[in-house]
Parts: sequence; structure tokens; C-alpha cells
Amino acid sequence: MLSLLLLVVGCAPDPVGEGLLGEGWANPFPSQHHVVDGQVSLLLDELPVGGPTPLPVERLRARAGFSPAQTAVVRLDGVNAAALPTWRAPTPGEGGVQLWDLTAGAPLPVMAELDANDPSDRPGLLIRPLTTLTPGHQIAVVVTTEAAPRPAVVDALLGRRAPEGAEEAAALTQATFTQLAALGVSNDTIAVAWDFPVSAGDTLLRDALVYATPTGEFSFDEVREVGDVPPRTYRAAEGELLVPDLLVDDLWLNLDAAGGLSPTGEVGAHLYVHIPESVRDAPEGTVPVMIFGHGIFSEPSAYLDDEEDKNGVIRLADELGVILIATRWRGLTTPDIAGALAVANDFGRLPSLPDRLVQGQVNTRALAELALEGALFDDPVFLGESGQSLPLRGRLVYYGISLGGIEGAVFVAGGGPVSAAVLHVGGGTWSTMLERSSNWPIFESLLVEVVEDPWDRQVLFALSQLWWDPADPMSSATSLTAGPPVLLQESLGDEQVPNLTTRSLARAAGLRQQEPVVEAVWGLDTIITPTRPGFSAYMQYDPERPLPPDTNQPAPVTDAHTIPRVWAEHRETVSAFVARYTEGSLVSACEELPCSASNSAE
Repeated sequence: MLSLLLLVVGCAPDPVGEGLLGEGWANPFPSQHHVVDGQVSLLLDELPVGGPTPLPVERLRARAGFSPAQTAVVRLDGVNAAALPTWRAPTPGEGGVQLWDLTAGAPLPVMAELDANDPSDRPGLLIRPLTTLTPGHQIAVVVTTEAAPRPAVVDALLGRRAPEGAEEAAALTQATFTQLAALGVSNDTIAVAWDFPVSAGDTLLRDALVYATPTGEFSFDEVREVGDVPPRTYRAAEGELLVPDLLVDDLWLNLDAAGGLSPTGEVGAHLYVHIPESVRDAPEGTVPVMIFGHGIFSEPSAYLDDEEDKNGVIRLADELGVILIATRWRGLTTPDIAGALAVANDFGRLPSLPDRLVQGQVNTRALAELALEGALFDDPVFLGESGQSLPLRGRLVYYGISLGGIEGAVFVAGGGPVSAAVLHVGGGTWSTMLERSSNWPIFESLLVEVVEDPWDRQVLFALSQLWWDPADPMSSATSLTAGPPVLLQESLGDEQVPNLTTRSLARAAGLRQQEPVVEAVWGLDTIITPTRPGFSAYMQYDPERPLPPDTNQPAPVTDAHTIPRVWAEHRETVSAFVARYTEGSLVSACEELPCSASNSAE
């Protein structure tokens, strides 16, 4: 049980028990109470939490604060759900729940919801930022009396004389209220407020990318051609490239006591090459090369060996006339499904998923570098039917679907050497995506057996974002548009990657919304198409499927996630955005109307 996870603090218990509200260290979580001497400080009791593997809380000591995508959780009496801000229409600085950047002195967009998985009369209140939180800044969470009555313990902590044994807790609470008052938030309207620091979430990723240099060694152990490949395919090849291995036992990043990262040796990373039929006789050195990012619990072959081409990737490559190269996003690929199920049975193993995703980032960057330096393209696999070397050297673009859109955003924001990137149905904030995804039920059923209390699960999810951070685009969102042009695509009602997480990423990255729009997104300016090259944007498709319920529960399967990628207009949009000499060109592929199921050619 999570009650076994104890807070290391330098003060005595609060007047009515542990934590700000006297109900345990995690109510609320996170807060300044969870930081000691400038470090996130949590201590695990000798008994396990969520399974046999103890949560690796010692890894958090390298952080001075919490996640740039941090969900806050609190339990209160009498919460008025009608007063909670929604993700579709946030009201920064107003309403029943507010989020304030105390360092910048500004309100932030936020949503709040009661845990729909908790049938009790006191479910957890989940407070989610709708943009990235700035590292180094102090963030205040405010629940006003519109949303809940003030707990008696808050009045006690705000009294003239702090309750005995709660002097430090009282001082922290009073300081938060004082800062909020200076920003115009009347203390009389506050039911409860607390604050927490934010630290960079991409430090481990950047440390890992230092090692993302290919050894130069690669091989193909399977090469197939016409007659043994799907329609529209000229050649397919699979093999591996040798890259630095940053994992211990293929599970955990190799970290020292101070959080330093170092390789454990070398490892073979999966390598897939797809050459479309349309380029087999192309002139030498003229065929653009695109890195392809696959979806969750999948791999490149699931798309590129599919005779029916259900995801349209083969046709996309053929019509664009591009060679596809790919590797696997380690941690969430087809071979990793068993490992992910093991995490659901043993939450202490959760960091193995983002750790392997970081290795996947290293593998993808190494693949890009191997392609750019030319050694990869010297292989006979890349020869056309007349013996000509097909690839256009010195230039790469990126196209990722779902997980490939999520991790593709991390790849680009981390300096991935591409000229343009299309991130199809991607998003950010892993800890928020999970529960809402239609992929979640099988994992949820296992987790509920291990962690029965809904409140405990929500604290675990909030805590888990700290481990997800290196593989979460929200950690590096402000760098997403610092390099090549990026097109982030949303499918309205997406049941796998919730729209709220796509829009939070768009907002954090400062993207403009491409017109014509299906739904105007709060906080985004618009951009009229067509445009000249060089623009980044967020755009919407409408598959015209029922929208999922607005709760933190798995969405029903509607195929909204997959439908738009086979549209001819989607291929036209991608083609314009990544085409040679026109990178970042936005087109209105569906003319005056948004692209939708009733306004598409397929």
C-alpha cells in the first residue's frame, strides 16, 4: 500500500497527522513538503509498494523539483464537480481550481477532475496543467471555496500561532497564501493552496544523446524483393545497427549514485529499410529518405509488411517517392508487450518502460547519424534496378504515427537531424494519456489487483510522471519548434492519444492552429493556409466518430485514432510538408472545409 511510502521531512507531524491536510504524506501531492535540502526526497519502507519491486525513489534525489507535466492530487470533502475547469475551456486565474506560476507571477491553464474510478464519496481531485511548467519555477495549486469548503486544518495552519509540532508546515502554507495574495488571489476565497518546485525533465535524455553515435557497424540478414514483398514495394530489408547500450539487463538505465549515466557496452538495434516501387528506376542520388516511427506495441514490419496496407504507410511512401528507414521504439514495441504487462503487475518496474524508450531515442538518433554520414547508404540494399545508388544524401525527414508521433516529438526536440517532421496523432504527458487510452484496460485490470485503493493508484500515477519525463515530449516541448518545421496532427475524438494531451503539447510548443479548423483550441493562434515553406503548426482531422467520455477512464474503441491516416488528403498534406525544397509548407488539402470523413476522397 502507498501508506508505506513515507515522506522524509525535517519537521514534526502536522496537528492532525502527516501531510498538509493531516491525512498522510501524499495529501496533497506533490508539495514543497516533499523537497528537502533542494532535492525531491521520498523514503520507501522495507515492504513493497504495488508489487515485489520497490519504487526506485532514490533516483528522484537527482531532481530539485517535480515534472514540467506534473499532475497534482488532493482529497477534500464536498468537492463541487461543476466548479472544476475543463480542458476544452480553461479559465486561468479564475474558477474552482487555479494554477499559478509564482516565479513568473502568472496564472496557467489547468483542468481538474474527480477520479472516475473511485466510487467513494471522497474521490481524489486530479489537477492537470494544460501546458508545460517552467523548470526552476515555483507552482502554486489553488482550490477555491467555489470547489470545496476550507478544511479546518488550513485555518489552523493560517492561525497567528502555529499548532505545536507544525511550525514548518504552517510557515510554508502561510508563505504560499502570502504570495498568492500579492498576485491578487484573495485568501478568503481559498479552500486550500500549496506549492511545489519544477525541475527539468529532459536531463537524462540529453545525457543519453551524448552517446547516440553509431559505431558504423550494421548488417542486413534478410532482404526481400518483388514477389516476396507487399504491393507498391520494390525492396524490404531487415537487420541491425550497433549502438551504445545504456541499459542494465536490458531494463534500466545505467545510473550511478549521483544520477550520472554511462554505457554498459554495445547492442544491436533493429534496422528496417523500405524502398517503394515508384523509385526503383529513379536517377542516382535523388530519392529522399524518411525516418518512420511506428505506433505503440508495434514495430516497422507491422506497417511495411502488411499486404493490405491498413495504415496507408506503404502507399504514402510510394506516392511521395521516399525511402523509409526505421528502428524500434524500445520499451513499447511488439517484443516489449510482456514487459509492459509485468509492470502492471509490479509498479516498481515502471521506470523500465521510459528507460528503454530513452534507449530507443539513442537508437533512432544513431540511425539518423549513420544515414547522414553516408555509410548506411553505401550498402547494396539501396541500389536501384540499374545499379544506381538511390538515396538523396545529407537530408532526412521524419514521419511518426501515434507512439511514433509522441517519441518523434522527443526526437525532434532533442535535436534530431531532420529537415521537417510530421507527428501524426501524437501527444504528451504519459501519466495522463495512460488511463484515458483504449489500450489501457488490459493493464488496468492487472494493476487494480495489485494496488486496490483508487487513491493510491492516483498518487502512483502522479509520481510516475517523474520517471516518464525523459521520454515525454512535454519535458522538451519548448524546444520542439527551435529546429526544423513540425506539423502536429490530431484526430478529433482520438481514443488512444487523448485530444487534451495533443493540445497541451501544441500549446506548450507554441504551435499555431492551421485553418480551416474543426474546433478552435484555447491558447492557440491560427495560421491561414497555404503557406510558404518553414512553418510549424498543429492541425485537426475529423473522422466524425463519437467523442469519448470526458473522464479519466479508457475510451471506447471508435477507430478515430486510425481513420485519417489512409485519406488521400493526409498523404497530400504530408507530401507538401516534407517535400524537398518546401519543408514546412502547409496546404489546405480539403480546400475550404476541414478534412473529415465526409470531406475526403477515401
